This record gives sequence, C-alpha cells and structure tokens, in this order.
Amino acid sequence: MPRRTHAAGLALAVAAVAAACGGGGPPGGLQPPDLFAWSQEKFDAEEYRAASQGYLAFLIRDPLSPLVDSAQYMAAEAQLRAGRELEAAQEFNRLATGRPNSPWADDAQLGSCRAYFSASPKISLSQEFTRRAIEECTRLVQFFPTSELRLEADRLIAEARAKLAVKAYEVGKYYFDRRFYESANVYFEKALSEGPSPELLPELLERLYRSYRRVGFDTEARTIRGRLLEEFPESDEARRLARDGEGGA
Repeated sequence: MPRRTHAAGLALAVAAVAAACGGGGPPGGLQPPDLFAWSQEKFDAEEYRAASQGYLAFLIRDPLSPLVDSAQYMAAEAQLRAGRELEAAQEFNRLATGRPNSPWADDAQLGSCRAYFSASPKISLSQEFTRRAIEECTRLVQFFPTSELRLEADRLIAEARAKLAVKAYEVGKYYFDRRFYESANVYFEKALSEGPSPELLPELLERLYRSYRRVGFDTEARTIRGRLLEEFPESDEARRLARDGEGGA
C-alpha cells in the first residue's frame, strides 16, 4: 500500500474511533495492555459498543502488538453482538482478507458470513444480505479447506439457501394462484435449485408437478411426480398425487 494512502487511512480510522469514543468509550490515558484488558472487561459485561470502541482504539495505539488480530476479531464480534451487523461484517472481512495467514483468519471469515446472515431480513424483503452470507461462507470453504469451521459454514450456507428457496417458492405460488403457470415454473424451479428444506420440499414438488401439467410439460411433470413419490411416500402431497394418478393436475 502506498505510504500516503496508508497514512490517510490510519488518520481516518483514528478520527472515527475518537468520534465513537465520545460517550462511553475507553479512558484516554490507558496504556495499550490496560486498554485491551478494559475492552475485554466490557465485552464480558456485555457492554458491546464500549468493547468494540476499546478494541479499535487498541489497534490504533499499538498496531504492532501480537494481540492486534485478536483485538480486531473481538471488535467485530462486539459490533455483531451490539446489532451493528454491517460494521461487523466489514471488520471481520478486513481481518480475513488482510491477514489470511493469521490464526484468526478463518474465524473472521466465518464471522463475516454470520454477520451478513444476521442482517438478512424477512423473506418479503430483498435478500441481498442472505446472498452475501452465502458468498462469505463459500469463501471460507474455498480458502480455508482444512478449517474445522467448515461444518458451521456449510450449515449456514444450507440455511441461507433454504431461505432463498422459500422466497422463490412464495413468488411461484403468487403466479400459480393467478394461473401464470410459466412464470410459476420459473420460480418453482429456482426454489428447487436453491436447496429447499425437507419441510418445504414435498409441497414444492407437488406445486411444480401441477404447474408443469398445466402448461403441458408432461415429461418434466412425470419426473417431479416420481421424485415426490420416491422421496416422500408418506407425505400428504405424495398421497394426493397417488390418489389422483398421473393425469391429475
């Protein structure tokens, strides 16, 4: 990084922390070791805003300390617990991408995923942050393949994708109920590709089967019907299709 760019960035960071510490932040006269301890005390007391301010101030006051990575991680974790998900995601990301060889790098990468998923709103709203969560967890799997955090990343990816599947399914139902079956097919197929939860899948397969039938996609409909009967033979949806026979729509 060019020296002037680095200096400018550091100056901005100092100003940001100074502004943030205007109320409830760390005392100005603390030496770095005491400042780190103060921040940890605030974190343990669940005073997360003050803790994040303290850790960020520590980063500025002692940037060469062996504790800088843990301080940056804890600052991000405190921001996340304080409900500042997007600030937390950015701080986690700085650590994960800026110091990829740090022992904290994979934790930070997972933290970025956790933060975006925490910011993910209800399904009626835009799912940009849900997709960002998937991207960040996928980065952990790709760039930290030996990390023991991979299982948690995979779990969050599946949960986020299931949420996207619900969103697509609800849009598909909207079109299906209004007899716009071709549009319904597009969204039902999208929901299926996202990886829906086992609870949603039988209902989705039945809807997709009936929508295919309405537009004459008989081959596709038979495939979906067969999958539903094979994978969920005891479900209400499978019983309805078995009762209706292949001609039922």
